[in-house]
Amino acid sequence: MKQLIQSLKQFLPEEVQVTAQGSVLRLLTAEGEPCGIVDIDEKGDLIGFDLQMMLPDKGETDARVIAQQFAAVFYPEATEAVEEDNSRHSVMIRLAEKDPDYHLPIPGAGLAVEIHDSGFVTAAQLYRNAYTLIDSDSPLDTIEAKQRLLAESPIVLGVEDGHTTYKLSDQVIGVHTDGTVLFTELPPVLTDIEAPAGQKEWTGLMGITDDYINYCNEDGVQLWAEKALADQHSIEEIPDQVAVRKNKDVLFYSGATPWNKGRRYTEEDLKQQAIHFLSAVIEQPLEEWKHAGEQLAPDAAIEDELEPTYIFLFAYTKSGISVEGVEASIHVGIYSGLIRECIVDTVPDAVRAEKQLMSGEQAKQMLGDSLQLELSWVTLHEEDHYELVYIRADK
Repeated sequence: MKQLIQSLKQFLPEEVQVTAQGSVLRLLTAEGEPCGIVDIDEKGDLIGFDLQMMLPDKGETDARVIAQQFAAVFYPEATEAVEEDNSRHSVMIRLAEKDPDYHLPIPGAGLAVEIHDSGFVTAAQLYRNAYTLIDSDSPLDTIEAKQRLLAESPIVLGVEDGHTTYKLSDQVIGVHTDGTVLFTELPPVLTDIEAPAGQKEWTGLMGITDDYINYCNEDGVQLWAEKALADQHSIEEIPDQVAVRKNKDVLFYSGATPWNKGRRYTEEDLKQQAIHFLSAVIEQPLEEWKHAGEQLAPDAAIEDELEPTYIFLFAYTKSGISVEGVEASIHVGIYSGLIRECIVDTVPDAVRAEKQLMSGEQAKQMLGDSLQLELSWVTLHEEDHYELVYIRADK
């Protein structure tokens, strides 16, 4: 305990007293007023402390050097400064412990030190957490990791500053040292859409019949309701049964036309209805849209006045390359087969203007030249278990 106090005092103002009260250390001003507390573990080692008092004006200090000096005394394994956070009168520096083989910082092992502008340490927290490092027996080198990532990563077409740009999907995190590519979620498998037989009007697919009137059509908004229903209410109070809203970013349809709980449509029949609707409302050729998956709506089991739906997802592509952020989501009623909701993202002008795009392989070759990977320890499945991963540094 005495040694810890002496070690700590060299980083505190001279007038601060450190007194032991049982298993707790307290910080006192020269007048004996409390100004902080020091946490120690059962072995008498420092866990952390916090000093709260007025300090002198800024002196000639190098915060990073002071932080490293503090670490050398209390946590000598923590040698890598990995983060720096400046505030009004102080800077917080985090130092991490490194592994013995790759000399990489371990995220959960190290300490954070707050250095006041005067040069004194005003707070510290040590993280001596037990951890497990998981590595492969024969790790890939950076070149192999980059090749594996490029081979399995989808290419997307984005827009930056009004111009199209090729990029790797943001779903791609990096590569395990065993060659396994890591995704935030698996990219959807895109499949071609077969053009439906015949052409259907979007109005009929939403249940609009001759009994409906379009009672509002202004400022990018269309509202529809049964004429008998509209005749019973003022225009401000009509419960619209179909709404269409369009702006520069999105085209939105919602419908609540009558339905009965009878026979249930097959998933394939519902999908065909979704494709019919997509074909009726988009401006682009249908072959530029790809089927990206489907799912039963999460609230489909809830019994209320809204019909449960199946959701079909579609992705827009240009020359076979997915366009970032341009998707269509179509909800189809499982009992009526009517469209209950549809959201279609607007294709950016820069994408529409493109006449000739490079192939996906050409784009990957171009991106490979600028792709940067950094070897890091990361938590993927279990706390305090760190796996060695080549992380993308080009995002």
